[in-house]
Amino acid sequence: MNVPAIVKRFGMNASKQKKIRKGIYRIAAANGKTYSLKRMPKRVTRLRWIDRVLLKVRQKGLLVAWRDPQTPEGRKPYAVSPKGELFVLTPWISGRKPSPRSLIDMRACGIALARFHKAGRAGLKGKFAYSAIGTWPSTLRTRERFIKKKIVKAKRNGFRLPISRFLQQNGPEILRYASMAKSLLGTSGYQSYRRNPRKTAVLCHGDGGPSNFILNKKGTYLIDFETLHVDLRAYDLYRVIYNSCKDYQWDFSIAKAILDGYRQVSRLKRSDYRLIEVWLRFPLTTYLVLSPFKRFPLTKSWLQWALKSERRIGPFLKKMNNYAKRNSSTA
Repeated sequence: MNVPAIVKRFGMNASKQKKIRKGIYRIAAANGKTYSLKRMPKRVTRLRWIDRVLLKVRQKGLLVAWRDPQTPEGRKPYAVSPKGELFVLTPWISGRKPSPRSLIDMRACGIALARFHKAGRAGLKGKFAYSAIGTWPSTLRTRERFIKKKIVKAKRNGFRLPISRFLQQNGPEILRYASMAKSLLGTSGYQSYRRNPRKTAVLCHGDGGPSNFILNKKGTYLIDFETLHVDLRAYDLYRVIYNSCKDYQWDFSIAKAILDGYRQVSRLKRSDYRLIEVWLRFPLTTYLVLSPFKRFPLTKSWLQWALKSERRIGPFLKKMNNYAKRNSSTA
């Protein structure tokens, strides 16, 4: 790919470039500034919406890695490559990723997310675009059906024998977790939230976690907005908690720090916690291993790792429930 040619379409020349991973490049300009060039796998209309709402968030003083239209290189929202791919050029945010081992870092992430939700409401005008608020039941059903199909295939010994035997033995337990998630949704107050999106919707990052925050002297930045959409704030909190806790044996102190930080800015209702629990109880890690997801290959050892993770969520949710009882707002 001709990266310098794409950068030039933003009115800037690249003196150096470094591939970070597929579709993401660090660009050094002649003036010494550095930028992130990122491929955005979205349609033009979706990217224009993302740009519009993030510019409103920036106007509120939020630390987001997005273009500054007052600068020459930030005047253009996107560029199209010769292959028709969309790219955005944003400032490269120097700093470090937060560590789940640091409760101070996790609290900072919770604060930043709450501020993002508050500022993002300014961009939600008129009819909500790209809202996922009403999709929760169908998403859970679709993912459950996917897991069921894999288990049926395993019963026919459709995988390598160790995988088939593992799913034959543990399939009922995995499906029980999926069923529990649906039951939790039914008692969570979701329908009330769904019927009142004007009151409950937020601008949702969609994939928050340690890899999508950057800490530096200025504060806590949010980065990577290809999953930006409208949703309930519980979904964003779930994603940050899941991505921060799953590799640390579901240590509740990590989640507590995130929630403490969030509550420093915005109150949480008991129903918010119940909605977070819905997604945490669904066996997502097992779902990802069963999916064609390169990070989690379909092997018996990865399935064993995933099931251990699912089993730790039960005690984790009990601790969250106790936390919610002590820290819920009725307002």
